[in-house]
Amino acid sequence: MTSEQPLPSRKSLRAFWLMGLVLVALVVLVCLLPARNLPGTGINDKLEHAFAFLVMALWFAGLAAKRDFVYLLLALVALGGGIEIAQGLMGLGRTADTLDLLADSVGATAGIALALTPLGRWVDVLERHVLQRLRRRPA
Repeated sequence: MTSEQPLPSRKSLRAFWLMGLVLVALVVLVCLLPARNLPGTGINDKLEHAFAFLVMALWFAGLAAKRDFVYLLLALVALGGGIEIAQGLMGLGRTADTLDLLADSVGATAGIALALTPLGRWVDVLERHVLQRLRRRPA
């Protein structure tokens, strides 16, 4: 018996990538909502940014090869920059804030760092323990 873990199925990976893209779309939507439509969370705005980008980084890092982590980090920083530019241009009570971009970058970096720990294998754990059980259930 080999000690290597089985790779997630292609179907599962596609589903996880799609869920990740939905996550990105939700983050972008919330970041571009007019200021008057934002719910109050009671959490510091910079922590919200950092957490959102940490989650996105950890999500996609779980799906990507380690050699691609630097590209993932760059893509997330570019996304944060694009969001800030859009906020500055849209004129709906939102403003561009370089500290938000810094928080996005810190969050993305922390997510990539966490992906280098066992947390980065979340997709393997989910595939092995949850999805396989669901597949074994009789219809």
